[in-house]
Amino acid sequence: MDIKTWIFPTICFVLFCYAMVFVGIFTYHINPNVSLFQNSQTQKVAKDPSAFQQEFQDAMK
Repeated sequence: MDIKTWIFPTICFVLFCYAMVFVGIFTYHINPNVSLFQNSQTQKVAKDPSAFQQEFQDAMK
C-alpha cells in the first residue's frame, strides 16, 4: 500500500478525535454538573392551548 492512501484518512481521524475531546472538555468546563446523556429537568407538558401559549410566552422572556 502506498503511504498516500492512508495518511489523509488517518490525519482526518486524529483531528476528529482531538475535536471531540475539545468539545467534551469545553462542554463540561461551562457547567460540570450537567450530564450530556441524561435530562435532569422534567418537561412540563401543556395540554390545553392557553397553557401552551402561557408556557411559550414564559420561554420567550
